[in-house]
Amino acid sequence: MIKLSTGLREELAVAGALKDVLDGGFLRLYSGPVPADADAALSGVTLLNEISAGGTGTPLTFEGTAPGGVLVKSVAETWTGDNLTGGTPTFFRYVLSGDAGDASSSAVRFQGSAGALGSDMFISVLPLVDEAPLSFSVFQLTLPAQ
Repeated sequence: MIKLSTGLREELAVAGALKDVLDGGFLRLYSGPVPADADAALSGVTLLNEISAGGTGTPLTFEGTAPGGVLVKSVAETWTGDNLTGGTPTFFRYVLSGDAGDASSSAVRFQGSAGALGSDMFISVLPLVDEAPLSFSVFQLTLPAQ
């Protein structure tokens, strides 16, 4: 289940557009214990990969339309990154630049499970291999109808 941070929910309540709030972020994959929610500090986890646009450290962006309430990654971008170490991810966290992973009720972020089929983020080749590239051709965030 995808968990939104308090900061993301508050920003959406004021700023409105999910795309505007999330553009400029990074997707981080971790192994270790999954934090209770997206406000919680990272503790006892290992950063396996940080995904950026083209793997160059360029922040990620989303498409300008969301048919059916589904926000998708920019089709012009390749979301990729080289694994920092090997291992099997347990969760991901989407964060904005400068997010140090500390406990925060104002940081804009969301997180979900990552790994095998049935996870919020399915990764087809596990475990991740040290220094191997990891790319996502599809990434979407669906807003519930109810």
